[in-house]
Amino acid sequence: MAASDGSTAPSISMFGTLGSSLKSKWESVDGPQTVSNISAQLPDSVKSRASNISSTYLNPRYMRSPKVYLGLGESKPFYLETNPSLIADRLKHNIGYFYLNYVFLTVLLFVLTLMISPSSLISIAILAFAWFYVMKITADGYTIFGVQISQRVATGVMSIVTILCLTYVLSSIFWWTLCTSGFCIFGHSIFRDASMHKDEQDHVEMSGDLEEAPFLDSNSGDMGV
Repeated sequence: MAASDGSTAPSISMFGTLGSSLKSKWESVDGPQTVSNISAQLPDSVKSRASNISSTYLNPRYMRSPKVYLGLGESKPFYLETNPSLIADRLKHNIGYFYLNYVFLTVLLFVLTLMISPSSLISIAILAFAWFYVMKITADGYTIFGVQISQRVATGVMSIVTILCLTYVLSSIFWWTLCTSGFCIFGHSIFRDASMHKDEQDHVEMSGDLEEAPFLDSNSGDMGV
């Protein structure tokens, strides 16, 4: 145990130092201002669409509590249906009802897997610093070998470089996260009986006048007696 604590402490210290260094670099190259400038250059239609998607699909109120997600307090929250049509209905309902929990689970597994890969963290830090530096020097135009490089061109080049680098660096982490989260999500969605939990869109709206039924009259008569 002592050896384990001794090996963990330097790792935590290293990540703390790396985080402080990245924060200082972010501030030194005006990272927040650069992000604000990029956001300001986006068309209003893109901002509006992103806002609508975020409010519709990433609304925190669609994040189910651990009690609901795990069925705590329910008599039989997990069991396997034998009817194929009921299995399909359960999968459809659970994916629609717990989708934000599944997204959170996938992101959490990705972050945890990433944290145990120092080489990937260092690569991402280098890419982030490269982005901030390139955006900084090309804000007012940058000339290299007599050719002026605009920020738009630099953004395109950096996007391609980032995709290639992340594909190479994070390929193993991506596939591990995809397989692990897929296994967990499939297991939960097929075994979890959450049919008693519904959203507003699952409710049936009733309209029209209430018609009198004979059994209502008989009940009222019985109550009068």
